[in-house]
Amino acid sequence: MGFFGNMALAIAPSWAAKRERARLVAMHYRASRLGQRSDSLRAASSDANVAGRDRARIAFYMRDMVRNSPFAARAQAVIANNVVGDGIIPKININAPKQMKKAKKVLQKRALRLIETSLDTTAIDWRGLQNLYGLQRQAINTIVEAGEVLIRRRDIALDEADGKLPLKIEVMEPDFLDTSRRLAGVDGNEVRDGIEYDANDRRVAYWLFSQHPGGEFRPGKFSVQSERVPADQILHVFRPDRPGQERGISWFTPVAEKLLNLDDYEDAQLMRQKIAACFAVFRKLGTDGEASPELGETLTPGSIMDIGPDEEVTFGSPPVASGDDQFKNTVLRASAVGMGLSYEALTGDLSGVNFSSARIGRLEMDRNISSWQWLMMVPMLLQPMADWILEAWAELDGEEFEASGLSEMIYRNDGFVTITWVPPVRLLVDPAREFAALREAVRSGFQSRQGVVRQLGVDPERLLQEQLQDKQQADDLGLPFDSDPRADVSRQAKGPDKEDDGNE
Repeated sequence: MGFFGNMALAIAPSWAAKRERARLVAMHYRASRLGQRSDSLRAASSDANVAGRDRARIAFYMRDMVRNSPFAARAQAVIANNVVGDGIIPKININAPKQMKKAKKVLQKRALRLIETSLDTTAIDWRGLQNLYGLQRQAINTIVEAGEVLIRRRDIALDEADGKLPLKIEVMEPDFLDTSRRLAGVDGNEVRDGIEYDANDRRVAYWLFSQHPGGEFRPGKFSVQSERVPADQILHVFRPDRPGQERGISWFTPVAEKLLNLDDYEDAQLMRQKIAACFAVFRKLGTDGEASPELGETLTPGSIMDIGPDEEVTFGSPPVASGDDQFKNTVLRASAVGMGLSYEALTGDLSGVNFSSARIGRLEMDRNISSWQWLMMVPMLLQPMADWILEAWAELDGEEFEASGLSEMIYRNDGFVTITWVPPVRLLVDPAREFAALREAVRSGFQSRQGVVRQLGVDPERLLQEQLQDKQQADDLGLPFDSDPRADVSRQAKGPDKEDDGNE
């Protein structure tokens, strides 16, 4: 009731009681009593960072589920295929003034060669197994499973780079964080969950194990010892769902119980059918209590057995799993909603959809995919990585940049050289209709040509270069194609009477 309410209760109890009843009627919310009606709800005033050990335990369970549950593995693959696909492609932009047109062309060619030799190859991987796009896929897979991923920058000497970027990327699971370290960090900084914060609550360092704490013993490596790595060498990528959230949690958390129950249900149904099928024949013995030797212990297809005159044989009827599909569909639809996917994408079941329903379901899922790309992957992973790439490029071609007068511009990072990212190709449900709509949007000025090209997951600059190469090669070989608009112009110029008749 508060201080004034208590005073009123002491002075005028009747008036205070009426006031309290009126206040309760005006402020009544049934949702505030849900916890009294269901044991599955817990009303807690905790912030976004109290998951503690539950976060790691959930990640361990979800990894096991992905390894053993087909629909969990499918959900992870669908998210990775749509968010990253074949890769979120970097595009290096050279914004040079007109008087530096020649230098701009040199840098554009160098930038394209840099991407092809350093980012499109395994040279970027610390372990030498993946290119940049494979590392992106590892990152999103880890985020879906464990809720977060660590990306570590590894600088190498120029003489070891062999003409490629003196930069390598290492993708690390969040298990590398030394969450047991909670003592004060350097200069009195606070360490929480293995992350060191300064007085302004900004990240300044990460405390990482030298090897995975769940890995096998390696000489010279101690999984119980952690080292301090400056924050500018680490990218911590996760989906921040709540304000103040410092770490992520597995995306399977809302649907884990449903997927596990579905997996157990399918195993139980399969075992039920297998047990029932084992009892194929039931035989009643004759009056003497002995079985006829003609009926063996096993039955083979198409066999005919002779039995005694006093014996009787009946065949078992395995139970039918009625309502099985309806139950599974209900669970899978709820799981798809919880993961932000469409039911058709999760299950591959297209039996109940047409073009309109498939497109509507895909559009809603595409919004989730786009938000994961542009609100998580690009700002938290790719844009900071772009700064690493530009710094390594300036170090690699420092002498060449100084000779051309471009070194200072690149080092200042004043927008002269930037990197943008092109998402993977978006598969079209009906290419004929959607391409017509995109073409009309460009012609009417509602979208740019470059924007549409990027929307389809293609680098506009690379597309123009390929188109130019196609045109030059076709001209050199004298091959006119219908895709070249100049062919139509040439035919119109000749007219119907001037076209080749094959007699010349």
